Amino acid sequence: MDAYTTIRGAGEHSAEHQQHVDHAVDVLFKQFGETHAGEVQLRWLLANPRHVLLVSDTAIALVLAAGKEGQKLHLMWVEAAARGRGLGSDLLRYILSTYATDHVIKLQCPSNLENFYTRHGFRRFSTVPEDAYVQMIGAAETGADVQR
Repeated sequence: MDAYTTIRGAGEHSAEHQQHVDHAVDVLFKQFGETHAGEVQLRWLLANPRHVLLVSDTAIALVLAAGKEGQKLHLMWVEAAARGRGLGSDLLRYILSTYATDHVIKLQCPSNLENFYTRHGFRRFSTVPEDAYVQMIGAAETGADVQR
């Protein structure tokens, strides 16, 4: 498993963290485009202390409202050359074990990734047909805010 640098509220941080933030913004913008990861939007999200950026050499994730009710896995990316080695699964398990112990975590993903998230306990709760995206929810371990 990769070692992740965790940055909460990237508005004030060290020069090392600034390098991670700049790298994450660059990669996420290139991978997801202006619609999902515009540079201004990402920097604004990263400055909020409620949000957490996880960065390694090969993977990046942005969790909004991390550890709080209403949290969302906003973006998750694994470098193309590192895919197929379980790094995405490791990162998702880390996120779930760290942030989804008391509150469910939601996400929106391309429909071709639905099976990946389903394997990790997520279930579809909505579809965004014009974008071919699905919205999914993963149950909290305690079930604290899981609606039955």
